[in-house]
Amino acid sequence: MTRFEQFLRREGEDVAWHKRQEGSLDPETGDRAVTWTTETIRALVQSVSANEVLVEAGHTSQEYIRVFLTANIQHKDRLTWRDSDYEVQPPESQYFKGALEYRTALCRRLNA
Repeated sequence: MTRFEQFLRREGEDVAWHKRQEGSLDPETGDRAVTWTTETIRALVQSVSANEVLVEAGHTSQEYIRVFLTANIQHKDRLTWRDSDYEVQPPESQYFKGALEYRTALCRRLNA
């Protein structure tokens, strides 16, 4: 167990991870069917300041969080944290001595 995993166990929070899986093409629309599987993972969650993120039009920096975790999250997966749903932006992997240490990603709150 890495030092990050130890820290994650001690200081992390439970977050619901909704994994996005694309299925077959819909013959009527041509779009891929999307299904979701959910599991609970540990993550460190931080609010984001305005200078950390390029805020898209119509959004504010309060709608973003940054997560640090070891799960293999992917772009467009969803996380539920403190009763709010967030969409994962492209994640980044951090390595130490050639081994994966953790992943981090910005997540934008989904409007209800």
